[in-house]
Amino acid sequence: MLYSTIVQRDETGFNQIYDAARDFEEENVLEALLTCKFDMKKVEQTLNLVRIYQNRLNIESMDLVEFSENFIEQYATDHNECFRVAEKLVRRIGTTITGSMKIFRKFCPRVHRKLDSMGNIVPVLDYSRLTFRRFHGQFFGVEVYAETVQTLLHELTAFFYHLVATLKVCKDMIHREDEVRGDFKQLKCIYEKSCDEVLRSVRDVFDTFGQVKLISDEELAERRRNARPLRERLASDYNAHDKQWMKREAYIYQAASGRQYGLDEKASVLWKNNPDWGRRVCDVIAKLDTLNIPYKHSRKAEAQGKKGTFDVREMVYLVKWSGVSRPGADGKSVVDEPNERQFYLYMQEQYRGDYMFPSWQAVCRERKFFYDRKVTMRWMAQQFEERIPQE
Repeated sequence: MLYSTIVQRDETGFNQIYDAARDFEEENVLEALLTCKFDMKKVEQTLNLVRIYQNRLNIESMDLVEFSENFIEQYATDHNECFRVAEKLVRRIGTTITGSMKIFRKFCPRVHRKLDSMGNIVPVLDYSRLTFRRFHGQFFGVEVYAETVQTLLHELTAFFYHLVATLKVCKDMIHREDEVRGDFKQLKCIYEKSCDEVLRSVRDVFDTFGQVKLISDEELAERRRNARPLRERLASDYNAHDKQWMKREAYIYQAASGRQYGLDEKASVLWKNNPDWGRRVCDVIAKLDTLNIPYKHSRKAEAQGKKGTFDVREMVYLVKWSGVSRPGADGKSVVDEPNERQFYLYMQEQYRGDYMFPSWQAVCRERKFFYDRKVTMRWMAQQFEERIPQE
């Protein structure tokens, strides 16, 4: 007969170990020492094994507690494989699970007869003496046993107490995840918050995906035709993917939302919180030549068949007016270098007029002029607003 230490990678596996560890009693150990005919050498070996896995349990449980603090608030977790939360937790405390099963195995009866088939493999938790009801009362107590045996009892008690607490954290996480999956309002809030987090920096998103078009019009139309109810989709994808998947899906989600306002993918991300305003900015970019923005003659512009180069100060005003910068509490502009730069590059891509744009470096130098003089963002945006005809 061979004892199997394999644990199911689901909630059933957690419950099996949890129940066995919770029922631990010192009397079972003393009974097992007699039944399994432990000598002092085997007692010392078992004690060393318990200490090894107690140290590993300490490390994994601390990592688990840290993981559990924000696990529920993340729609997608930072893993490369897709699996359910129970499987994820088994992997997180895999050493602890393995160690506990080896400890249970230590207290199984010895089997001397030769194995003849796979049919002799049995679950270790069904045969470990630690899971049995005690057979005999300990008339003289533990004091009559050698000091090493008493130490083993103490270490085992501490290990199983800690193991139960760790597994309870896992069980609570599984329960909390199921609660969130069934609460559409909370689930949608977590999803949208996660989308905002992964798309917080436009530069990070554009650096990740570059010029790649993440979803074609045909694929988007196909998704809409075969769309599952939002509640069902959010529940099935919750904590089932990694953050790279989340970033792509959030990007596509924003692009699909932006298209309702006539925005392309990049514009949808640039103005993800205000697509209506993004539509207005894009309309202004399309008719920049009609706004009588001051410009300078330059040989470089003329060599490319352009009438001149837009005034750099006006470009600073335009960047601030675009709404991709964040105003501070005092109205002064908070420097959003990545967003401002991506907007400026996007504007140059979309513009089809008769003028050139000054370099981004020139815009940054001119912007610093205003920052040094503590000019407010609202004032700079107003300067450009005055150039747009009132409808």
